Amino acid sequence: MRRVRVLLAARDPGGAAQMRELVPALRADPRASVTVAASGAAFDILAAANHAPVRFALPGGATHVPSGGDPAPLLEAARALLARLVPDVLVVSISSLGVGLDEALLAGAAGRPTFALQDYPGDANAIDGAFAGLYFVRDEAAARLTRVRFGVATLPVGSLRHAAYAGIDVLALRGRTRAALGAGDRPVIGFFGQPPEIPGHEAAFRDLVAALARRPPAPLCVLREHPKALDLRDAHLAALAAGGVPARDATGPGAVELWLTACDLVTTCFSHCAMDYAFLNAVSPEPLGAALFLLTTPEARAFVRESTGLEAPDGVELGLGRVAATAADVVRLLDHLLTAEARQAYHAASRKLPRGADLARIVDTVLGAAA
Repeated sequence: MRRVRVLLAARDPGGAAQMRELVPALRADPRASVTVAASGAAFDILAAANHAPVRFALPGGATHVPSGGDPAPLLEAARALLARLVPDVLVVSISSLGVGLDEALLAGAAGRPTFALQDYPGDANAIDGAFAGLYFVRDEAAARLTRVRFGVATLPVGSLRHAAYAGIDVLALRGRTRAALGAGDRPVIGFFGQPPEIPGHEAAFRDLVAALARRPPAPLCVLREHPKALDLRDAHLAALAAGGVPARDATGPGAVELWLTACDLVTTCFSHCAMDYAFLNAVSPEPLGAALFLLTTPEARAFVRESTGLEAPDGVELGLGRVAATAADVVRLLDHLLTAEARQAYHAASRKLPRGADLARIVDTVLGAAA
C-alpha cells in the first residue's frame, strides 16, 4: 500500500509550536510519509525539534508578503515546492500580518485535501479566499467563532502546543529560573513583545516602563522580544535602564516556558504567550501569577477586534488576564495583579482550560481524507 504523502508547513512561532507536536504522531503512523516545510522563526523551532524541515524562502530571501503586497512571487514559489514534493494532503499553520508559506500552499492546493492547525481562537488567513477545508481548533468556543468569521469547517481537538505541559515540573522550573535571574523575593514582570506593526505596541511598552519605574523598589523585568522584532531589543533595554528598572534580556531561541514560569505577572499587548502562561498555571499545583494585556491606545484595541473577532484578547473572558486600556490602568492593575488574591483567582480560572489534545483524531482525519 502506498503511503499518504503529507506536507506540513509553518512560518511563525505559534504555528510551529502546534506543528511540533503533530509531526511525531504522523511520522509514527505507517500510513504516512511526512515532509515538513518552514520559513522564518518556524524553521528554527522545527529544526531544533529534529523535524528536519525544508526551508522555504523567496529568491531574495523574503519569507512573507506584507498586507496589501503582491503575492505572485510567493504563489510561484509555493507551486514549485508542491511540484517538487507532490504531496497528497496539506496541513498548515495559521499566521497573520501578511501572507506567507501557509497561505500560498492553500492557494496552490489544486484540489488536494487541506487542513489548518489554529493557534489563536477564531484565526484564519487566506489568499483570495483560499481557506483550508477543515480547521483543527482548541474548543467549541473557538469553533463557533471561526465559523462565524470565515464560514469554514472546524473540529475541536484541544490545544496541541499545551498538551505536553502535563509533563513539566512547573514549580521546579520556576525555582531554577528565578535563582538564575537572582530574583530573590522581588516580583518578576515579563514583557513578551510582538511585531512593531501592531498599532500601539510601543506606546504600551512605554506605559509599562513608566508604571514599573514608579514602584519602590522596581520589580525585575524580563524582556522577551518577538523573533520578528529583534531590532527593538536595544531600545527597550535602554528605556528600562533609563527608568531605573532592573531588566534581564530573555530574547533568543530558547523555550519561552523557561521565562514564563519565573514570572509573577506576564504582560503583552495580546501575544499568545499569555495563554502559554495560563496553561502552565493549569498544571502547576500552586499559583504562579497573572496576566496583563497592554492595550493602552484606541488603535491597539481596534486592532485586536479586527484581527481576532474578539473584544478582548484570548482568555480575558475566562478570567485569564485583565486589560489595561489607559496608562493609569497599568499602574492600578499592576498593584492588583501582584496580590495573592489575584494570583489565586487566575490559578482557579486556569484549571478550567481543556486538558490534552486529540492527536489520534487529527492523524486519522488527515490520512482518511487522502484515502
